Amino acid sequence: MRKLLILVLVTLMAIPFIPVTAQDDAVVARLEEYNANMPKGYGTISVEDLNVKLAESEPFLLDVREVDEYAAGHLADSINIPLRTLGQNLNLLPGFDTEIVVICKSGGRAMLGGVTLQILGYNALILKGGYDAWAGEDNFVTTDPFEGTAGDVAADATLVAAADAFLSNLPQGWGMVTPANLNVELAENPPLLVDVRTVDEWNTAGYIEGAQNVPIAEFMAMKDQWPADKDANIVIYCASGTRGAVAFVMMNLMGYTNVRNMSGGINAWIAAEFPVVGAQPPAEETFDLEALTAAYLTGMPGSFNAIRVADVEAKIAAGEEFTLVDVRSADEYAEGFIPGAINIPLQELTDHLDMLPNLDADIVVYCGSGHRSTMATTALNLLGYTNATSMLSGIKAWTQPLTTEPTEVVMGAAPEIDPALFAAVDAFIKGIPAGYFSVSAANLNTEIIEGAEIVLIDVRTDSEWAEGHIEGAIHLTLRDLMTRKAEWPAEDANIVFYGSTSHRGAMAMVLARMFGYTNVRSLGGGTGAWTSAGFELVQ
Repeated sequence: MRKLLILVLVTLMAIPFIPVTAQDDAVVARLEEYNANMPKGYGTISVEDLNVKLAESEPFLLDVREVDEYAAGHLADSINIPLRTLGQNLNLLPGFDTEIVVICKSGGRAMLGGVTLQILGYNALILKGGYDAWAGEDNFVTTDPFEGTAGDVAADATLVAAADAFLSNLPQGWGMVTPANLNVELAENPPLLVDVRTVDEWNTAGYIEGAQNVPIAEFMAMKDQWPADKDANIVIYCASGTRGAVAFVMMNLMGYTNVRNMSGGINAWIAAEFPVVGAQPPAEETFDLEALTAAYLTGMPGSFNAIRVADVEAKIAAGEEFTLVDVRSADEYAEGFIPGAINIPLQELTDHLDMLPNLDADIVVYCGSGHRSTMATTALNLLGYTNATSMLSGIKAWTQPLTTEPTEVVMGAAPEIDPALFAAVDAFIKGIPAGYFSVSAANLNTEIIEGAEIVLIDVRTDSEWAEGHIEGAIHLTLRDLMTRKAEWPAEDANIVFYGSTSHRGAMAMVLARMFGYTNVRSLGGGTGAWTSAGFELVQ
């Protein structure tokens, strides 16, 4: 870890937090009521859950990106009201009883707009990961605009005026500051730091030196500890940015004019290797595969760590720095590969971790069709590679020229990984056979017709299952796979997992084999390949 010196002025730590004068009784009263009854999860909703909601109800979709962003692609039937103009266009929204799902590019702006709407009284949800997460999971998008219908504004006029003043004056960057820039400011012109995590988080994970702890659940109740100067330079942070956004909105509605939220929260601060104080050393832990796998599935983004070919091509065109890993055989690689890709054949992956960058680096893995790359990515994720993704459909879907020019490999040091965890993943990787534990739609259909005793497990979402599934299958969504482990069949059962493509089925297969299931395969191409082969789905 690099050593960074942060100069925190003595005066910063000595600045008193003294009572604030309320700007408007109605605003204060509403903020206190909201803070005492904040929605679970602050109203955030995952891509997966939004898909289910769209199948079961008709929420109002609100896209708060800029006009050109919306025009380039958006969710069907979503209305566009850029965030800064939202307070002036509330007449385009439905009443308080209708669910509103707020969408932006990656979730930050939607959080500001959604929390503001919640405070105004609307039933607002915020799409986690935003449009990027939705499109990244190959959900339907369109460029056809959707026109709203004007009506009456349901919210209180005083609250609307405060909300509009806040939203219309949002600065460039949307009131965010990166950990790197905050680190510089702390040395040169330190702001007041407000940590809105719980007391337990503050005491366990540590905090940035000089910060004040004002937990978000008590934020308005502790407003007497806010600075009196509403022009004070204030930076709020939490663990990941969500609670910081909630506090950011509340302070702005209270009239504070120079408040920012640290993007990524203290997790991003620590990941950037900036120091914290007061952290307790972690308790010594033993390897627990079940706990690790459960945390992996529940914490997974809506894309399930998949990335589309078009998005990889866009990353390259934009000059983004990331590592491309081709896990096909050396012979396949020699016939042509994506420029810049390094070759680590799947069964050799754990032998060559020294060819990969650090655990948090952006890594894109690909193969011929997406099956092998999913196995490799799942293995890397379990080993601690937090930003490794698998390219859907593999090199067969690649549209740009390939090359045979060798890629220079910069060798490094393999990361330190729990020996028991590494041994479990290594045993799986080394034991992958020639068929890669995959079964084609045609062969699976033949086995079923011939009466083979196969347990089919559909790991798609509830809404996907409702649209049709392979006859005889049982339903365990991938995200719930570990929480419903008691429902898994016997370890010696002949199991075939499947998703809509190869991706989720292969992930489930990897995890089952890690738990000792020896007769597990996944359906190559998922339900897409099944229906393309002329086989039916039932409801």
